[in-house]
Amino acid sequence: MRLGLTEIILVLFIILVIFGPGIYSWASRYARRFRAQQAEEARRRAAWEAERRARRDFILHRFQIAAAVFAVLMAAGLVYTLGFRPIDAQPQSYTLPAAQAPQGGQTAAETVSLPLEGYQSPDCMVRQDGWLYLAARPLEGEGSALLRMREDGTGQTVVLTEQGTITSFAFDGEGDIWYTRLTREGGALCQASHDDWGAATQQVVNQIDGRALSYPAAVAVDQEGRVYFTEAARQGTRSGTLEDVLRAELIGHTATGWVYVYDPAARTVQRVLGGVAGASGLALSPEGDTLYVADLASRCIWAVDSDSRELTAGGKGCTLFAGDLPGYPGALTTDEEGSVYAAYAWDQSDWLENRADDPGFREVAARLPRSVQQRLFRRCPTAAQGFDPEGKLEATYGSSDVTGWAAAASGNRLYLPGTDSNVCYFRF
Repeated sequence: MRLGLTEIILVLFIILVIFGPGIYSWASRYARRFRAQQAEEARRRAAWEAERRARRDFILHRFQIAAAVFAVLMAAGLVYTLGFRPIDAQPQSYTLPAAQAPQGGQTAAETVSLPLEGYQSPDCMVRQDGWLYLAARPLEGEGSALLRMREDGTGQTVVLTEQGTITSFAFDGEGDIWYTRLTREGGALCQASHDDWGAATQQVVNQIDGRALSYPAAVAVDQEGRVYFTEAARQGTRSGTLEDVLRAELIGHTATGWVYVYDPAARTVQRVLGGVAGASGLALSPEGDTLYVADLASRCIWAVDSDSRELTAGGKGCTLFAGDLPGYPGALTTDEEGSVYAAYAWDQSDWLENRADDPGFREVAARLPRSVQQRLFRRCPTAAQGFDPEGKLEATYGSSDVTGWAAAASGNRLYLPGTDSNVCYFRF
């Protein structure tokens, strides 16, 4: 039997009448259930969002409180650091010695490098009897060692070791070594006798007029056996290393450095020259009658009679040998011809010297952390300069491979510390 359109429409109508209400009821229940689920999900989402906002606001509020407390503490710390933190010495107003900048002379830049095995670049150097002696700190561990090597860099051996840092040393006529040592407890002038079997050391001077010797920086011995040594500045032992103290003296210019002389025969210590703003270097003329003193913060070299006593830098009996130097002299040395060589620790600082009459500004700088102070001064591009006995510039030495914290000259060579655990020298 074939169904026509009328019959099909009638069948569909009957199916709709019979099943339609059930389908509609089921669809309505499903729609209501779906809408209820959506509403419940929306309520849960809204509750979760409200809880998240409340939790975020709580954390943000606590963070704001912590940030405010931290900002207050930082501000208080900054005010204390820059305004109230104790410093070892109050900065003073000063005037640099009037002098013309050294002019002329030859220029040398080519160096030869001698590597050090297991040690940092040397803190001080001396050439003696065909050997190069140097004091250096080990790459690992503490203390300091006095080493020697041949001029070609071979034969490196240890002469003696010390606690702390050997800041300078010199030989007397008997071959004994006089050296200055700096430890956490303070400074001292020591003597060492040595041979192929070892070295015997003794502490000779660790007090001056009942006061602990602080920060000895340089030593020289004349032909009569008298030992000249410097105290870089009179600051407390909490100031740190010798480099820290010299940097502090650059900022403060307290001019509390002294040069002393120790007489081994009489066992006496006498004052030679005071008022030095960082007595960082010391050297004697070959005849031993003239004593050269590096005045770090005054950027000059003083010359005095080695027999003089109780002099003041820039005063009577104290001659300006060289002034207006291109950097701050960190070490002095002389050669057999009487030439004087100054090694420069840092480059001239315009911001510092433009505020020579403003102790207040420098007082703020003196309270900065040491890590920040280190960035205030840069290495001098002129590593060293050589002067004839009359103070005339003979030569300028500059290289990116060397620093100016130590120097040794003899024959036709000027030795300077290298920047990478080595020793470099210029030929002249």
